[in-house]
Amino acid sequence: MEESFLKKISILIVDDNKNDLEIISKSLSKYFKKVHTASNGADAFELYKEYKNIDIIISDIQMPKINGLELLKLIRNSDFYLPFLIVSATFDEDMLIQAINLNVSSFLPKPINLHSLIERIDILCERKYFKYKEELRKEELKNYLDSVNSVAFIYKMNKDGDITYMNDTMLENTGYEEKDIINLSFDDILHPDIPKKYVDETWRVLNNGELWKGNTKFITKNKDAFYLNSTIFRLITEENSFITIAFLTTKENLEKRDFHKKVINSIKEFHQKETYYKQEIERLTAERSNLLFLSNTTTGLEEKVARLSSQVDKYELELNVKDKKFEHMLKLKQEEIGNFVEKAQKEILKVSLVQKEKKHLEKNIKLIAKENLFLKEENKKARVRIRDLEELLKINKIKKNI
Repeated sequence: MEESFLKKISILIVDDNKNDLEIISKSLSKYFKKVHTASNGADAFELYKEYKNIDIIISDIQMPKINGLELLKLIRNSDFYLPFLIVSATFDEDMLIQAINLNVSSFLPKPINLHSLIERIDILCERKYFKYKEELRKEELKNYLDSVNSVAFIYKMNKDGDITYMNDTMLENTGYEEKDIINLSFDDILHPDIPKKYVDETWRVLNNGELWKGNTKFITKNKDAFYLNSTIFRLITEENSFITIAFLTTKENLEKRDFHKKVINSIKEFHQKETYYKQEIERLTAERSNLLFLSNTTTGLEEKVARLSSQVDKYELELNVKDKKFEHMLKLKQEEIGNFVEKAQKEILKVSLVQKEKKHLEKNIKLIAKENLFLKEENKKARVRIRDLEELLKINKIKKNI
């Protein structure tokens, strides 16, 4: 187990053999937060009452004042599940039955093998360890949920489209109050511009248990429009209930996306025209050179050369004008695209938080499955422990007969 977890475990060792008590105490002190010791059951019970954070008790049976079984009974009056490990040189049948009835956690024969003792403690710590890890995950998940809740628009609705919950961000943006939710439906917050077939398709996807994503136009209580990039899915823990997690986007942002595509297409078209003009200039220049070469022999060619030169000058002038126009246009659009990319990156970051939340929910489900597996293993270990006890009883009976 993790060292950080072991350092949170406190152990109480009870044994009237000072030598055994000292050896076990020193050995376990290397691993655990605190190791308390007592030489009899009475002192051990006082320590238990004084230090309410003791996690495991390791006790001998035969001790003065209060023996191990009496100590176990006192402990069980206040905590029926606190791990209690009995160590003893001999185990008789009556003692075993009493200990089992008092929900003893495990037995270990003396002389104690330190490796076996640590293994037993490790097993007894597993339940607390899983609880410790679950609390850490719950805290981590809560932090993620709080972060998402502070920036996301979240609302729940049932299969009939009735709104059952809105977070503060959604309430604030729509202008509704919590008391309004009881009479609010999905149609009340959806903008009337949205076609009915679009809404029907959304419900078809959700009722099939699928995830729905998309941009939707909504309307506030005061009839103002706003846009949300939404993700809607069915809740597993609530029958016929759906939750939406969305992030605000604006009409201008949607228009900028379309404009961004138009700018890119315009740039491509400009480059194509630029290439064409250059090729045409090169062709006309070459033709003019040939005509100039022949102009000494024919006067008619001079007029043609002049006409071609004029045409070349026209193309060059037109190209220069378009160069300046597109250069200015590109400069402006690059600034707009830069602003849009910055906003898009923020939105991606928000979506990333939701995806992390999903992963942690999946991990929590795996943890529950692991806990279930652990309980099955505990049941299996209990059966093994009972079989071991039966063998010990047989050994003791054989010793008595001898």
